[in-house]
Amino acid sequence: MRRARFVRLHVIVALCTLLVLIAINALFTAKYPWWLWVLMAWMPLIAAHTAWSMGLFDRNKN
Repeated sequence: MRRARFVRLHVIVALCTLLVLIAINALFTAKYPWWLWVLMAWMPLIAAHTAWSMGLFDRNKN
């Protein structure tokens, strides 16, 4: 339960950060969507965090 809360917080922080970056991108450099690079870098981290939360990396499997 605690692990799921950390993943949820990670996703919320990522979404809020991306919304701010999208707004900054729209204001200053609308022709090139550079925020997609941040999204592509963050998604594997969230996927790994989700796998950890599900216990896929635990060594003590019964």
